[in-house]
Amino acid sequence: MKKISIFLFTIMLLSSCATKMITKSPTEVKILTTKQFDAEQSLVFKSAISLLQSESYIIDRADVAVGIINANKRIENKNANIQQALWGSSRDANTSKAMFYVEGINDSLTEVKITLYEGAESTNYNDSGHVNKNTKERMIYDSAVYQGWFQSLQAEIERRKALGR
Repeated sequence: MKKISIFLFTIMLLSSCATKMITKSPTEVKILTTKQFDAEQSLVFKSAISLLQSESYIIDRADVAVGIINANKRIENKNANIQQALWGSSRDANTSKAMFYVEGINDSLTEVKITLYEGAESTNYNDSGHVNKNTKERMIYDSAVYQGWFQSLQAEIERRKALGR
């Protein structure tokens, strides 16, 4: 009986850890996702678009007056058909979304807020032949990911400054 109790306790503990959601306060999210650049807003905006395109993102919306850029990327799983045939389910694609808010603070200082999401699209076939499509998406909270984006954006800003753009 004692072994069963320990086993059940372990299962409950593991399942509660697996379903724990990552949450951050608004202040923590702002610190993670926001950076200021010594450049005018239009240069930073163009640099952000250039960076997203070089990372293979498709620009869905770019409004310089508002300062919003929405972009997405989809990487298809080339083995999805084989997985569906063998196991009845497949991960069809990995997805990414990037949202930039580019705000001019003054003529030479611009603040950028980046929000990144990662996700996956999958298909499951049940015994009666019905197809279930699932899409999962979550915000990225990894500071190294945001630092990488901000470093790449800074490099693109400097490149454009050197070109006189």
